[in-house]
Amino acid sequence: MPNTDLAGAARQLLLYTLWADRVCLRAVEQVKPEDLIRPTGTSFGSLLGTLAHILVAQRLWLSRFEGNPLDRLPALADYPDRDTLFSAWSETAAELGFFLAALTPDQLAADLTWRTTEGRLYTRPLWQPVLHLINHTTYHRGQVISLLRQLGHPAPSTDLIYFLIDQSNQPAP
Repeated sequence: MPNTDLAGAARQLLLYTLWADRVCLRAVEQVKPEDLIRPTGTSFGSLLGTLAHILVAQRLWLSRFEGNPLDRLPALADYPDRDTLFSAWSETAAELGFFLAALTPDQLAADLTWRTTEGRLYTRPLWQPVLHLINHTTYHRGQVISLLRQLGHPAPSTDLIYFLIDQSNQPAP
């Protein structure tokens, strides 16, 4: 029998992901174009590269969740500037919202089979890759926040507790 508590937690964490992404992207709106592409010595080369990595991963996982394999994996170079990235992010956020709205406890408990970009086949209950998407996004969003600080820009707090407080309409501590 599916665990409805797990479904509620997964739904809440997906809502958190959408919220935290919006908060993060609002901060990135203020970044000068040259700082977006400034080499940072990080895994994805720059602030823009790190954001593009998050977006590519979200698009890939959503395609797997929905059973609609991508014709081709988007590349970081597909998002050469803020406008292109933000436009694609808006589309992906809407798609994630639709996925979230339709998500049921039975779906979360059901197996998902997917092939990695290296060709390996895996099968896991859907809730596991959903939580992976959330965790992966949170991890790299933290890198974006660090890069904002290192580049001298204000960095927002995207901590889960602030989302939960925001959702309850209580003042933050």
